[in-house]
Amino acid sequence: DLSLNTLTFEVKRGSKKINLSNKEYSLLEYFLRNPGRILTKNNIISHVWDYDADILLNTVEVYVGYLRNKIDKPFKNKPDLIQTVRGFGYKIAEGNF
Repeated sequence: DLSLNTLTFEVKRGSKKINLSNKEYSLLEYFLRNPGRILTKNNIISHVWDYDADILLNTVEVYVGYLRNKIDKPFKNKPDLIQTVRGFGYKIAEGNF
């Protein structure tokens, strides 16, 4: 029930449109291109941020939190899509988009 349109940059969960910042959009797109795959913070940094950006691992946690607040928390009657894999990183649930 999550959709991301790469032509219009529109994100929806069900019928509700979700407004994301550019970085949140890039992070969500990276998750959706890797469904079910565990993505380490270093993987995320290397694919979502510029090569020469000096990004701390904590920055990834902050942006994952922002994304969760927009695509998971408002939809309490639906399962959370972004999952933490302790000691490894994050993954997005398969088959929900």
